[in-house]
Amino acid sequence: MTEFSRIEEFIQSYADNIAKVLGLDVTILDEQGIRVSGTGYYSDLIGLPAPEGSFFRMILQTGQPGMIFDMKKNDSQCMNCKFLPQCRELATIGFPVHKREKTVGVIGIIGFSPEQKEKMLHHSEKWMPFLQHTSALIEHKLLELDAEREKGCNIQEEMPQAAVSPVYFAQLIGADTGLRDVIAKAKKVANSISTVLLRGESGTGKELLAKAIHSESQRARQPFVAINCAAIPETLLESELFGYEGGAFTGSRREGKPGKFELAHKGTIFLDEVGDIPLSLQPKLLRVLQEKTVDRVGGVKTLEVDVRVIAATHKDLESMVREGTFREDLYYRLNVIPLRLKPLRERREDIPLYLQHFLYRYGTILQKGRLELDAGLARRLVAYDWPGNIRQLENAVEYMVNMAEGPTIGDAELPEYLLTGEETVDAEKAGAGLEQLLADYERAILQKHLADERHSKDKAAIASELQISLSTLYRKMEKYGLEL
Repeated sequence: MTEFSRIEEFIQSYADNIAKVLGLDVTILDEQGIRVSGTGYYSDLIGLPAPEGSFFRMILQTGQPGMIFDMKKNDSQCMNCKFLPQCRELATIGFPVHKREKTVGVIGIIGFSPEQKEKMLHHSEKWMPFLQHTSALIEHKLLELDAEREKGCNIQEEMPQAAVSPVYFAQLIGADTGLRDVIAKAKKVANSISTVLLRGESGTGKELLAKAIHSESQRARQPFVAINCAAIPETLLESELFGYEGGAFTGSRREGKPGKFELAHKGTIFLDEVGDIPLSLQPKLLRVLQEKTVDRVGGVKTLEVDVRVIAATHKDLESMVREGTFREDLYYRLNVIPLRLKPLRERREDIPLYLQHFLYRYGTILQKGRLELDAGLARRLVAYDWPGNIRQLENAVEYMVNMAEGPTIGDAELPEYLLTGEETVDAEKAGAGLEQLLADYERAILQKHLADERHSKDKAAIASELQISLSTLYRKMEKYGLEL
């Protein structure tokens, strides 16, 4: 059984959707060179092996992508293919599918007509990044199945915190919008002992990234313990984080209770919403980070802990430090390796990838079969700002799949808040191109900051808050015809 035999329906569905969007044929081979998916001409060849010496066979062997726009040229990688004389392909681009660095398949797009070849030539620089993201989604699906299988086999009665399903970097969905850079940095520090601070709005996937850092580190077999510092009352947070001795306070267990830092020993602790930790507890957290020791509430013995700390917040910690609500020394101790996850409105290219992923997931879970979005609706969803980010988008897709009565989802299946009110995208914007949508959004952000009375018409303060240079602010104001 090959890796792809477990996800044949997913792969064919994905190939069909890509072919429909691109107007090109798609084919996917498994690690043995068997065609497991295909559209158009290749739909009749599913289950058959690719020819020996063929371009895709070469990609399987080398693990390197490639593109050919003249199959019968003397130096073409197709010259050793025994079916070259009968080949009808005019242009081919192939990309390997990896699973944890091992090549397990190939995905390719093919043009059979002069028009298709011209289309592929004209956009040649865009195909490799596109296929790379598609390859990553397939790897994501394979790793997701592995995680489910591991979870079913992993019985840990004493340490339930360690039974968290692993998440891998390849499972994090994103096009070339900054997420790839964040993941590249996260890979570099996965085995570091340094504290990571994840910044970004709610719903941008901070906990998922934290789990991926843990799963790809040498601590992967040890506990991953997460705590939301904003969700626990201040009176209980100290004992939750650091534990307590028996009889430390009324209602406490006679035998005491270990805190989250103790439970995460040898593993990773994820401090979500770390900006909400009360000022009174911040010195104790700082001591744990500096000394790697914990003092339980009511305890007299200091306990050593070996813990990797990953913290996350959506708050402006720098402003909190200036206002005196967050300790400066704690800020610097947490902010050793800062990683920022952009909101969806700043990476709209990722929205179609998430839509496809969640459509397949909930179509499968809710037994609705293969579903697709109406083209006009898809444009509206890409244009929408998604203030709740990935979490909100996932909820919207789950709602739409529940409401779906046929294979195509349209406006009738939209959640009500996406149809009415201030958050509705007008029809004119919905039909605009991506560049125009991004420009409109950038102009709106600038207008909002320029009108904000907090800045007192201070352009330097506005540039600082937007994390751009003053000259860039002036240039953008001139571009959009804005004045302070």
